[in-house]
Order: sequence, then C-alpha cells, then structure tokens
Amino acid sequence: MAKKVGFVGLGMMGNPMSKNLLKAGFELTVWNRTKSKMKDIVELGGQPAGSAKEVAQKSEVTITMLAGPADVEEVILGKNGVLEGLKPGHAVIDMSTISPAVSKRVAAEVAQKGSFMLDGPVSGSVGVAVTAALTIMVGGEKKIFEAHRDVLGAMGKNIFHIGANGMGCYVKLVANSIMGTYMAVIAEAMCLGAKAGIPNDILVEALKNTGAASRILDGKSPKILQGDYSAQFMLKLLFKDIGLALDSAAAESIAMPIIGLVRQIYGQAIADGRGNDDFSAVAALAEKLSGASLKK
Repeated sequence: MAKKVGFVGLGMMGNPMSKNLLKAGFELTVWNRTKSKMKDIVELGGQPAGSAKEVAQKSEVTITMLAGPADVEEVILGKNGVLEGLKPGHAVIDMSTISPAVSKRVAAEVAQKGSFMLDGPVSGSVGVAVTAALTIMVGGEKKIFEAHRDVLGAMGKNIFHIGANGMGCYVKLVANSIMGTYMAVIAEAMCLGAKAGIPNDILVEALKNTGAASRILDGKSPKILQGDYSAQFMLKLLFKDIGLALDSAAAESIAMPIIGLVRQIYGQAIADGRGNDDFSAVAALAEKLSGASLKK
C-alpha cells in the first residue's frame, strides 16, 4: 500500500516537488493558502484538503515548503495547522529555509504530540526540482530520516543526514551565504572586464578555466549574458536567507562582516526593484553602478 504523504506549500519549488511525489507513486494530499495553486496537482491525482490540519489528518508524513519562519510557524503551529492534525508517530518534514532556532522550537512542539520532525531544506533551482535532483540537508532523528528516505528520494538526488534538529537549516544558511557572495563578486568583477572592453562571452570562457571557476559562474553566466533575470530563486528570498544566517551567527557570537556587506548589496538590488527577479539580478545592479554592460 502506498505511503500517505501530505504536502503544504505549492509555490515555485513545492509544485514540482509534489508532482515528483505523485510520479513516485505516493498517495498525496495537498493544501495551499492560495487555493488556485492546488489545481494542477489535483488534476494529476493529488487529493485537495481544506486546511493544513486536514492534510496531516490524512497523511503519515506531512511536508511543508514555505517562504520563511513566520509562515512555518503559522502553518504548522497556528489555527487549523499541521500540529492540530497530527497523530502519534506522524512525521513532519519542513523543507523551508528557516532559522535553526525556529526549526528547533517547532520540532519541540511536534514532539509534544508524540510525533517527529525533520528539517530538510533543499538546494537547487526550480529546474533542478523538476528533475527530482535536489540536494536535501536533513536534521532530526536518524531513524526517522531512514524511515522516510523513500519520500526524500522522490524529490532529491543528493540526500544528507547532518545531525539533530536544526542542523539541516544551518547547512542551508551556510550554503546560501556562500552562493550569494559568489554571485555578487562575480557580477562586480565582470563589470571591470566589461568596462575595459573585453567581450563578455570571452571573459566568461576564460574565467571558467581559472581559479575563479565555479558552479555559479557556469550556471548563471549564460542568462546574465542575455540580460535574462527571470526567477529560478528570487533575489528577495536570498536576502531573507542571508539575514537568517546573520541572525544565527549573532546568536553564536560569530562575526560575519563579509556576509553582512553582501546582504546590503542585495538589499540595494531590492530597492532598485529587483526583488522578484532571480538572485543573479545583482549583476544588473552592478551594471547600473559601474556603467558597464554584461550582455553578450
């Protein structure tokens, strides 16, 4: 008999992730605060629910994929939330990018119901989610992780058990802080080459064969050369994630001055109207400030 899985949060990432659960043969129940986002999942065989509570009531495992910490607390702990529908032994897998402190607090509330929680934030764009090739970093009890590896495996390719509750969140914040810094530095440095008169496509190919090579350069440079900043991962979400990393660092008395400066740069890009664009649109801000053009 197919495992009963619930999914709450059918946005840019949650939509393809939930579709992959259906493809893998799980019995899927879904709910989204914006009801229209359930339509195509239901057409593919997902069962609609009227609340997050109902999703949990009908499932053995409930996955949440939401925008931020406040959303997770509302949907899991709030009125008609996941917590109200939990049965003993139920597993909640929160795949949102939130602070470790909030994740641990929610996990403690879930444990009070005799249930279990894993934090399983993901790395990868919408395209990676579509192909079920996400990297998933998991915090929580190892035996619960192993019991639901099949569910995680339907959505991701590289799956890591990091440690206790909150540890997956830490890895995701570290990763996004580094990723955002790479992107901001690449954008500024490319403007130097462009302003000097180097053709941007030649500059990129040369950089790929130096110590400056990176997956960010490989993945984002083709779109930058086209001036295409359609969102795969929205800039405002990266800004949020770096803020969560800085808050977590402050709680641990860790100085992160470089990351703090990078967040200010993304904040400036948001003020410039780029919040809903892909995070690579920090390159458009660099172009504007330098007077360079990064198009091919």
